[in-house]
Amino acid sequence: MKNSRLIRALSAFVLTATLVVGFSTGSSKAVLAQQAGSKDSLTPTFWQRDPEANFEDEGRMHCAPTSVSDGLIYLARAFGMKGLVPGFDHDHQIELIQTLAEEFGTDPSIGGTNPDKILTGLQSYAESKGYELSRIELKSWRGVSNSNKQFKIGTRPDIAWVRSAVNRKDTVVIFNFGWYYEGEDGYTRKGGHWVNVVGAAGNDFIVHNPALRSDKQSEQKTVELTLLDDDFIVAKDSGEANMKGYYEGNGLGLPHGENVTAILDGVIVFSLKKSESESRLIPRRYNSKSNWMVPSTLSIR
Repeated sequence: MKNSRLIRALSAFVLTATLVVGFSTGSSKAVLAQQAGSKDSLTPTFWQRDPEANFEDEGRMHCAPTSVSDGLIYLARAFGMKGLVPGFDHDHQIELIQTLAEEFGTDPSIGGTNPDKILTGLQSYAESKGYELSRIELKSWRGVSNSNKQFKIGTRPDIAWVRSAVNRKDTVVIFNFGWYYEGEDGYTRKGGHWVNVVGAAGNDFIVHNPALRSDKQSEQKTVELTLLDDDFIVAKDSGEANMKGYYEGNGLGLPHGENVTAILDGVIVFSLKKSESESRLIPRRYNSKSNWMVPSTLSIR
């Protein structure tokens, strides 16, 4: 009799232990653990011209998909966003950048990536991964398509708005600097560059600049923005434009030639959340302490 009770007790113990281990293992697979740290420490420093990536035109025009990939990996690390990115290592980031370049229509033959295609591509990419953009905003003089006009909230990036977005843990900020060359008829824009912004204090910003090798990004990452108080006339095919009121960027984090003036042409700000359709599919587990049914995974909103 005693042996029978002992056997039943042992069986119950083994069953309970199996259920606990099974539940714990299932949970660990279902959720990517959030990682503690600052935006700076959790954001990669991928070099867009990494020869192992074998990007088109040696990655010279891949600054936009690289900068956005840094931001997506940051969100996945900081908030445990399952499935948002293929992985965190070097090879998985190459895969992510290639995917984003396709989504953004990054084309070296026409000078890289414009803001409008980034807005469109971000929405498409997020949706394909079961997420949606809880915030997406653009301030830039550059035009956008009708479908993205709702996201363009201004033409001149103002520093208070930028600083506020950078200091939000759940928000990714991408700067677009234009390269302006002075000529007899004023300045002419010849290309530009995208960088990921990971810190802000006053008019100083910390960036991860994909044009720099990974080791250099950790050393050269400061950019100071200075308001253009005087007229800054830019010659365009459609006439002239005055960039007065925009910001000039200088610092170790934004190296450029002496004959080039770097102007902050635009800023994209975005945050993500689990899509509503995906959220409804999240399995629920019973919380015995509160008698509530709660989601077994939580996403940042």
